[in-house]
Order: sequence, then structure tokens, then C-alpha cells
Amino acid sequence: MWPGFWWLAVFLITFLAVTLPQKSEGSPVPTVEISGFTPRWGASAVRLSNGTVVITGGFSGEDLGTTEIWHPGSRTWTRAASDPQSRTSASAVPLPDGTVMVTGGYNGHYLQTNEIFDPVRNRWKKIASDPVPRGGGAAALLPNGDVFVTGGFNDTGYLDSSEIYRPRSGLWHPVRPDPVLRWAFVAVTLNNGNVLVVGGYNGQTLGSASQYDPRSDTWKTVAPDPVPRWGASTVLLPSGNVLVIDGYHGSYLATAEIYSPLKNTWTPVAPDPVPREKAIAVLLSDGTVLVEGGLNPGGFPSVGEIYNPGTDKWAHLPSSNDKTP
Repeated sequence: MWPGFWWLAVFLITFLAVTLPQKSEGSPVPTVEISGFTPRWGASAVRLSNGTVVITGGFSGEDLGTTEIWHPGSRTWTRAASDPQSRTSASAVPLPDGTVMVTGGYNGHYLQTNEIFDPVRNRWKKIASDPVPRGGGAAALLPNGDVFVTGGFNDTGYLDSSEIYRPRSGLWHPVRPDPVLRWAFVAVTLNNGNVLVVGGYNGQTLGSASQYDPRSDTWKTVAPDPVPRWGASTVLLPSGNVLVIDGYHGSYLATAEIYSPLKNTWTPVAPDPVPREKAIAVLLSDGTVLVEGGLNPGGFPSVGEIYNPGTDKWAHLPSSNDKTP
């Protein structure tokens, strides 16, 4: 069984009255303006080169292929073609050619399937499957355009396996595994080209952190997050530091920390006004951070936030296409 899903099922039965939307078949559809973000848990998100944000998949009573685009300039949402593969706890990576790769996830089965979303044509296409089915893993774009995928959970248990996908050849290659088995962790590529991996769960909630060096195919342990957590969100900030927010550890967390790769230290910053687990966080073109979705005791949050690392302040994002200041 998917780790942690028993309490999510109890939560939904006890607290939510969900009207299930019709499943999308994933056929290409015109991009249309919608009233706002679809609240959900375990979605994946990336920022495109034009500054817009693609959010896809997740869970809101059923696993979704729903794909939505946030336009920061106009503060509007549009709906794009749905991922043909409904899934939660997948990973999304922006590729150098402007497309988006979505890998792995869970929809009652642990998935190997990978899709490419073309935001210009508003179409999806299937690519070579990951050799390892996984949900709750993480993926990161490497400086050379390859995609690093690691960790997660499948029918064999918690994973440490790591692979690199090469978009140019369409091939997968195994690399050195993470020294720590982990699921529902975060990963981000640093300015030095290494991938920082933090937190997660493997029978216990983790604060451990490691860096993977793709050039030498080696791992090294770095300072742990002082707040052990799984289901957190992370972004690389313009400063080169890493923001880690929210998550779960006995309760839904709102705590936020910044990790300095140069100093190998963690510093607490202003907490998220809305505690949330398995939300999305994306660095916007102006250096602020968009946070949406997740789960907390109130259900699936419908309100998003913008975090400004320069001022260490949070601001609510309108919950619909309300363009008033």
C-alpha cells in the first residue's frame, strides 16, 4: 500500500464530501481560461522559459491528469490538455527544448510511464519508461540537459535506486544509488551542478540531506534539515540558496528553512501562513516563490501564497482569476 495513504483515506472519508470530476482521456484540447487553481495534493510543477507555471497531476479524491497554467503577468489561470496518465506524486522537469517531462507517480499502481508535455502545441507524447516503477521519487534537470531521477516507493518498498535519462538518445542509465532509502523527499539542482536531496520517509521521518555529483557519480552527506519532514516543497533561489518549506511530521508543517550550500548551514525564515503537505513550490521570474495546493486539516487548500525571499514575507494569492490588487 502507498505509504501514508491510510491516513489520507481516513481524512477524506471523515472530512471531505468530494464530487468527483469525470476522468479525462488526455486528448489534446484548446487552452481555455478557468476560474482558478484546482486544489489538490501531490501535483508536480515547473516554470517555463516564458515565466508561466505548468501544474499537472495530483490527487483531489481521485488521481488526476489535470494540467493548469498560471500566468503571473495577468494573474490568470488556463487549463491545458490533461496528462494521458492520471497520477499523483510524480516529478516534473523543464527540458532545454521548452517541453516538460513528467515521470513516475502513483494511481493505484506505481508507474514507470513518462510523458512529454509540449506547451506550445498543447500536446502530450509518451517516451521511454523508467526502468524502475516509482511514486514519491524526485527528478532534477542536470546542467548538461539530462534528467536525474532517484528514490521513491514501489511494491518492493522504499527505494534508493537512481537513474539518468538522456533526452537526446531517449535512453535510461543506472547510476550510484542514494545512500538513504527515501520516499516523499525533495531534490533540487544546485549552482555547482550537484543535486541536493533532503528529507523524506522510510519508516521514520528524515531530516538527512545529501548531494549527488553527476560528474563523479558520487554522493556526500551534508548538514541535515533541522526539521525532519516528508512531503515538503523546495526551490533554488536566485542567491544560490535552497528554500525548503512545509511538509508533514506528526502534524502538517508550515516551517520554512533556507539551506546555504556554500556554508552548509540551515537558517529558519518566516513560516508559510498555511501549513501544507505535498504542495507545489515554483520560483517565479521575479525571484518570488509561488506555493499552491497540498493537504492540511482543512482539506485541500484553495488559496496560494507568494513568498518573497528578499523581504522574508508572504502574501496571499487570489483564489480565482481576480485581477484586483
